Amino acid sequence: MNKLITAFCIFSVLSCSLAEDTPREKRQAGKLHITLLYESLCPDSRKFMHQLGPVHEELQAYIDIELVPFGKSSSEQNGAFFHCQHGAAECEGNRLQSCVISSTNDQAAQVKFVVCQMFASNYANADKCASQANLLTDVEYCMKTPTGTKLQLDAELITKNYRPSFVPTIVYNRVFNQQLQDQSLRNFRSTVCYLLRQQIPLPPTVCQ
Repeated sequence: MNKLITAFCIFSVLSCSLAEDTPREKRQAGKLHITLLYESLCPDSRKFMHQLGPVHEELQAYIDIELVPFGKSSSEQNGAFFHCQHGAAECEGNRLQSCVISSTNDQAAQVKFVVCQMFASNYANADKCASQANLLTDVEYCMKTPTGTKLQLDAELITKNYRPSFVPTIVYNRVFNQQLQDQSLRNFRSTVCYLLRQQIPLPPTVCQ
């Protein structure tokens, strides 16, 4: 990942400053909020990415995606140790994705990177996926410092709020609904469009 290590410190300061000046809730007012709880090496999570990518590309103007790579993992001693359902490689992947996701407020870039990385054969492809998503971030700095640990502890806290029995878990407007979960796994686009119609006026050409 050496090619990625160039601008994290500057980029992080700018990103944090923008985030503080413009709260996420205010920026995304009126959009359908979607929380995706997943794991980096989970086969079902990878399968769901086939739906996430196209749906986000089509409907990104109307949805607010929160990507939470943790799933059924757990931590010990305030992040000194992490245990993941699919082993140490998954812990590394979760941490990697948390680091990249946190480096930008551009949700399209976040989704593009995660979808690409989930289908990559190994984490050496992080450079390629970051390039495709037009991201420039110091992944290794984040991975090897308390920054990455805190991001994973934050992901754990969010995940525990919903206590997922299955990964991936899809939550709408921060309220879990099993029926919507089941429908989302079968047809994510149809479920999102149904909820959008209930929430906001849509142009006639959207969700047709």
